Amino acid sequence: MSKGIDFKSIDNSMNIPRIGGESLLPNDIGWPVNPNGENLTFIMNLPTNFLNETHQFNYPEDKTISVFTTYNKGYFLDLIGYHGDEDELEGIKDGFTKVIMHSVGTLRNESEFLIPAKEIILGEEVVELDYFRGSLIGENPVFLQNEQLALGNYRFCLQIYEGDFPEEFGTIFNLGDSVGYLYLNEEVSEDIGLFFTQCT
Repeated sequence: MSKGIDFKSIDNSMNIPRIGGESLLPNDIGWPVNPNGENLTFIMNLPTNFLNETHQFNYPEDKTISVFTTYNKGYFLDLIGYHGDEDELEGIKDGFTKVIMHSVGTLRNESEFLIPAKEIILGEEVVELDYFRGSLIGENPVFLQNEQLALGNYRFCLQIYEGDFPEEFGTIFNLGDSVGYLYLNEEVSEDIGLFFTQCT
């Protein structure tokens, strides 16, 4: 079952499912940097308790997962996109995006950019997936090009439509009409997840 995602602007950066705001990455974990030497931008916080409930993962309780991506004012679409090409996947794994499971630290931001926070709220069940256009959480992605992606133990978690970010970050994925896909490893490891984008 898949559910649409609604968003509500919030003033703070609590440990709740949200896009934007400050990261809760502990100070003893280095801020992720891409191969070009740029600090990644924090885009999403997902508590493990929330993921265990919605996806029946067996993650440690009271931790959280942070998602980061390359973002700048230039062209970077090819650095964060994945359509099945091995070179694209290797680039993402090299650090142009990053997914980290960690303990809950204090509020922190080391990116040049700070996205206003929006709470992720589960909406109604999406029945007609073929006609759905937007952010959702559940079992199956929508608009995914090449559904036979070589993702191994990673399982689809959610997708975020670029247009659901605050207006000033409406090109967070470099285009304005892209979808970000988050896949998570069912086993706890350093490679806990993959985040990539596709343009529909």
